[in-house]
Amino acid sequence: MMHKHFLGFVSAAALCGLLVGCGKTAEPKAQTEKLKPQQSISLSGIVSSQLAPLTLGEKNYLLLASEERALVLVDEDGSEVASLDTGKVERFALQAMAAGNWLVAIYEEGRSEIQLYEIAREATANQPQFRFLGARKSEAPQVALCFSSQGGRNHLFSIDETGLGYEYVVQPREQLWSFSEVRPLYFGEQVSACAVDDTRAQLLVAQPPLGIWSLNADAEKDEERRVFAAGSRLGENFAGLWIDRQAGNLWLAGADRVLAFDLTQPMSEPVFAGTVASAELVSVARQGQALLALEEESDSILRLATALPAATAATPLSEKEIPRVAPRAQTEPVASAGDAADDPAIWINPRNVADSLILGTDKKSGLNVYDLSGRLLQQFPVGRVNNVDLRSVEHPRYTALAAASNRTTPGVSLFGITPAGEVDSLGLREMDLADPYGLCLFNKGSKTFSWVSDKDGGLHLAEILLGENPLEWKLSQRANVQVQSQVEGCVVDDERELLFFGEEDAGVWRLDIAAFVAGEGRPQLVAAVDGEKLVADVEGMGLYLNEEGSGEQSYLVVSSQGNNSYALFTRDGSEFVGHFRVDMNLDLGIDGSSETDGLEVTSAGLGAAYPQGLLIVQDGRNRLPSQAQNFKLVSWADIAEKLGLP
Repeated sequence: MMHKHFLGFVSAAALCGLLVGCGKTAEPKAQTEKLKPQQSISLSGIVSSQLAPLTLGEKNYLLLASEERALVLVDEDGSEVASLDTGKVERFALQAMAAGNWLVAIYEEGRSEIQLYEIAREATANQPQFRFLGARKSEAPQVALCFSSQGGRNHLFSIDETGLGYEYVVQPREQLWSFSEVRPLYFGEQVSACAVDDTRAQLLVAQPPLGIWSLNADAEKDEERRVFAAGSRLGENFAGLWIDRQAGNLWLAGADRVLAFDLTQPMSEPVFAGTVASAELVSVARQGQALLALEEESDSILRLATALPAATAATPLSEKEIPRVAPRAQTEPVASAGDAADDPAIWINPRNVADSLILGTDKKSGLNVYDLSGRLLQQFPVGRVNNVDLRSVEHPRYTALAAASNRTTPGVSLFGITPAGEVDSLGLREMDLADPYGLCLFNKGSKTFSWVSDKDGGLHLAEILLGENPLEWKLSQRANVQVQSQVEGCVVDDERELLFFGEEDAGVWRLDIAAFVAGEGRPQLVAAVDGEKLVADVEGMGLYLNEEGSGEQSYLVVSSQGNNSYALFTRDGSEFVGHFRVDMNLDLGIDGSSETDGLEVTSAGLGAAYPQGLLIVQDGRNRLPSQAQNFKLVSWADIAEKLGLP
């Protein structure tokens, strides 16, 4: 897994087009109209640099930022309907809410605050009014604000004059609304505006003179910063981004120019281009068949005479909605930065299930041990351990063994777990592998075996021989399985002697271990990557086995890393049951999970929070706020309810 966190990351070709156009003409193909004001709507006592249309009930209004009166709402002829009169405001963000009301965010300079308001009709007089919802202090003046709707939540993006941005979830609490920080975003200076295209989940940021950036609005996806429109096509000091959701266009104003772009066609020519003589336009929006514009610090609205692009229904996202389940807890972040946390394992305490343990790898430094609340109990700096698994054993001191693939010194690191839950490091045994990667254990009778994958291909079966002195354990090679490409996740059904392993770009394979050892078995592809149910990379996997081991209530759980989801298959891996995502739990301040490498699951009841078992998943992007990676804990009861499992 690789992340690209970089100030303004773009490809060389895109950067060339963005900055200088690589020698190509910057003239748009769309014919540039000379626009003339059809009407000038006077704004008595209002000095404004941003406008946006909105509808309350069946009546149209215009919202204006005012450097003297904060926010002012006017009707279509410019008559004032409601205002805040609380300070100086240059920028706002506007979002439709349920029941036809509107959510507004402003930066109020006098108090150095980002403030939230609701615009709604007052019940008795049936007149619009502003209602204060909450505020957050800001260390620097904000130059861009925009809303996004995600999973039924309101997300607010804000960017300050230094180019530092943040994403917040804003939501109602008992009294005032709260701001929950999701992640930081980094831009250079001179950001002038932002807007979010919810249909395609893209955040658009204007940064003169470079251009307009497009980023994923979903923090659980790769940022994928790209160029939406090159600055060479936009003129100087472009701003005033406004999205026409009905027509699927992005509008902007820049000096004397008005441009509109098709939101589905990055780096394309404008679908509309116009100029207004001797104007310094800073904001533009469409209301019905009227094109409205503001000049900088204007006391009037220009209604421009033109034929507008046809309004057509926006194309929805092709990605199907996947059910979402919220975590109940999370572990402390790992000590290492970047892509570090990788794979968990669960040890069930036979004396008291509430004292069970989570073992999790930090693949840059070693193995961590957590309790069920996610609190870090122990750290073992044994090297770059990648995958970890455990099995019960019969031994005078230990009730279970945990093994981890070690990439510092290629081999396997072993750990013993006492009945009281004490974990001991038992050392490392080397293997003749280029780069040990995936690992899973299985028990056959009283013997314990490990499967270890080599990153260059191949699975290697070895027996762990513990002996009475656990520090003198041995690792004895038994067999090899040839694989075409990289394998990381694997799990063994001990009772049925079936090995499941994930070839990252191909899917899930199943191997009858007994038949293979006898020279008769070959791996079978039972769940292929199809781009929908299972999306490459295929990584972590675990087996949920109920107490009776019934196939109807036992499942193979697989990390579908490519679409940040988890796929359930029948116990033998042959039939798809359903899939889900791990989403935010805002009440507990826990973000969702994405780009999951490793996972583990148990059907053992682990108290009130996990009565039907526990799923633990690695989180490739730890948000709310952004921190080093960690592991999320999900109740199987919540998964079963969401997917309608028996």
